[in-house]
Amino acid sequence: MPKDKAVFFVLNQTGVIVMIVLFFTTGPCLFWLPWVIDSMKGFPDDGQNG
Repeated sequence: MPKDKAVFFVLNQTGVIVMIVLFFTTGPCLFWLPWVIDSMKGFPDDGQNG
């Protein structure tokens, strides 16, 4: 068990810092995912594109 005091939930200070860094590095990617997936689909084929 870690010797440091729990700062946030059950994480010590190092765990909180790592959690914040991971949130700020991976969080924005999750907001861009729907836009990236939609852009990869291309135009819908409705039979009128030639």
